[in-house]
Amino acid sequence: MKIISMDQIPVHSNGRIVNINIDNALKKRLTDMGLIQGTVFRVDGQAPLGDPIKINLRGYNLTIRRSDAKNIMVEQL
Repeated sequence: MKIISMDQIPVHSNGRIVNINIDNALKKRLTDMGLIQGTVFRVDGQAPLGDPIKINLRGYNLTIRRSDAKNIMVEQL
């Protein structure tokens, strides 16, 4: 599978988190919200101007800034 950043996953597509390339404070916050390696997610939508994006993982919805999603490496499923 090809590794891309989370912001490149199209709406209504699934992906799996491979790695998070963010500083320690933000990485801890994201992992506390369930964004850990191996987690499968679905991109459910995005705001009209493209930021933030809405993802569904572990049974709940989460919105994440596109600038943060660029640092989360995933594989599209």
